[in-house]
Amino acid sequence: MWKSCLAAPLLMATLLVPLEGQACATCACGDPTLTSMGTEQPFAGRLRLANQVRAWSLTTGQDAVDAATLRELRMDLSVAYAPLPWLFLSATLPLQTRSLQQISLSRETAWGPGDMEVGAKVFIFRDREFSANHLIGVLAGARLPTSPTVNDADGRPLSLDAQLGTASLDPLLGLSYSTFRGDWSFLASATGYLPTRGREGFRAGASLRTTLAAQLQPSPRWAVRLAVDSRLEGPSDLRGVPDPVGSGFLAYVSPDVLFSPVTDVIVELGVRVPVLNLLDNVRQSPILQASIVYDL
Repeated sequence: MWKSCLAAPLLMATLLVPLEGQACATCACGDPTLTSMGTEQPFAGRLRLANQVRAWSLTTGQDAVDAATLRELRMDLSVAYAPLPWLFLSATLPLQTRSLQQISLSRETAWGPGDMEVGAKVFIFRDREFSANHLIGVLAGARLPTSPTVNDADGRPLSLDAQLGTASLDPLLGLSYSTFRGDWSFLASATGYLPTRGREGFRAGASLRTTLAAQLQPSPRWAVRLAVDSRLEGPSDLRGVPDPVGSGFLAYVSPDVLFSPVTDVIVELGVRVPVLNLLDNVRQSPILQASIVYDL
């Protein structure tokens, strides 16, 4: 009997004990905009995980002479953490499978980890502490030489084009601007890469990558995004001998759909369609991609 009498007061006391408040990432940053990895608003303690899958191919050379087709399926595993309201730290590890087929029908295949990319994004301007209307960020980082050398069945290294990365240390520097206007948000960014010499004395050309994007979010659950992405590639060289193949300018039109099936989860489906290809002797296919982002 006495146990029954004590049960009710103990239950009431348990319910009245204050607990640490839990809130979703949208509530914490004060902005409900659905954002892909790398375009989010920061707040101290924000942690995001992402998994992006991309499929693409390109062809180099002349069809009847020295054509080669490169196909790749790539999965990028990413993590981003904000230890401070103005700082985002990020890391991305690609897992890839790559196939290179020559005009002779000979084929090289590789799979495994690629070159990891790490970065720190510093927000140098925001007009408000929460739910900022304007954000300016500076990105600094590097692509790391984490891809192993892949060999064929006889123990010989595959050709450079079939390898999963250049295995070079490539510094990068970028600048981004975001603005949020009701259901609309806009992004402009530019990132430059300055590769160093890597595997077998190969050095990729310096490159500049830009994005101009507009997003309309008529519902808390979904949004549509349209971007123009571009790449400006300098010539590469092998042990000091210039190679212009692949250098030049390439622009994509990039439509995306973002959907949030549950709180703090964003699914993104999209395609990158090349619309202006000024690359030297390279024909690029559309890039299909799908990603899922989870806020902890």
